[in-house]
Amino acid sequence: MRISTSMLYQLSNTELTSMQGSILKLNQQVTQQQTVLLPSDDAVAAARALDLSQTQALNDQYKINRNNADSSLSQVNAALTNVTAMLTKIKSNITQAGNAAFSNNERANMATELKGNLKEMLGFANATDALGNYLFSGFKATTQPFDYDSMGNIVYNGDQGQQSLQVDSTRNMETSVSGQAVFQGAGQDTFKNMQDLITLLQVPVTEAANNADTQAANTYEYPAGSGQFPIQAYKTAQAAVDAALPTDPNYGTMLTQAANAKLLSDKADAARTPIPGSQAALTRGLNKLGAAIDLQMNSVGAATASVGARQAEIDNLNATGDVLKEQYTQSVNDLLGRNPSDLAANISALSLQQTYLQAAQKSFVTTSSLTLLNYLK
Repeated sequence: MRISTSMLYQLSNTELTSMQGSILKLNQQVTQQQTVLLPSDDAVAAARALDLSQTQALNDQYKINRNNADSSLSQVNAALTNVTAMLTKIKSNITQAGNAAFSNNERANMATELKGNLKEMLGFANATDALGNYLFSGFKATTQPFDYDSMGNIVYNGDQGQQSLQVDSTRNMETSVSGQAVFQGAGQDTFKNMQDLITLLQVPVTEAANNADTQAANTYEYPAGSGQFPIQAYKTAQAAVDAALPTDPNYGTMLTQAANAKLLSDKADAARTPIPGSQAALTRGLNKLGAAIDLQMNSVGAATASVGARQAEIDNLNATGDVLKEQYTQSVNDLLGRNPSDLAANISALSLQQTYLQAAQKSFVTTSSLTLLNYLK
């Protein structure tokens, strides 16, 4: 087969151009530190890498959502911590006020302090986040949850909803707590209890009221229409025990009678209404409010525990998300050839291809210089 000069040049040009194209491609791969630059390089790998990149982007968005959820829950937790501290203080006040040695002035001063505490508690209930949204108003984030009505009562203006965020592919997490559940849960109303306590402490205890209450207790018929006066009967039975000696043969019988009388006396005392302004009325009111505060603290404690559990879950989801991110990144690197071993292979191929090109160019120069004219004399 005869090869003309023009054919030689054309074949050499095609080969050199192909080598230069390969070098250009390898140079781009080395520069971008990636083997698959276009879908045409590896259609399957490029499609799979795209899917993984989208999945990774979604995983990143879930992490942003988790951070936002954790921020909201941290603010809710801070507010609940303040509420718990305030309820603990109120319970301590109730215990102090029940001391008979406390004077009317001391209880009045405590009532004045509690008025300020009531405003603080209302501030906790109307707490907002960094964006100005109310933490305890449910879905009505821009509506102040608690405020006074025309009768001076503090009422709830929010709803029972709980704001939420998608924090994982299968988890939609609540990022708020219902204000009504926290401040008016377990059949109790924190604000009304505080207002009732303030009112109770403002009523002075008088000797006249104590005497009237003692008389009313002694003449209280229980059960109604029975002709029995259990409170007076217990006092009489106890007085007999106090006056008797342990050596009295009837002492055991008297003890039993006094114990039985005490049980009926307690029932009668619980059924009657003490005279306002008496120590008995104060004690009865304080005991009732103390029990109410205990129930309220249980509600707040349950809400706090729920918030803490959600924050712990966020920590676990973040740890899982970080592991998934590493896996997605590694898989994409494997598919697109972004690993150090891929870069080393591309650099080696580039160096080898450049050597081939230099050899081909040198061979072309040498071959193209051959001509029969050199041998004519």
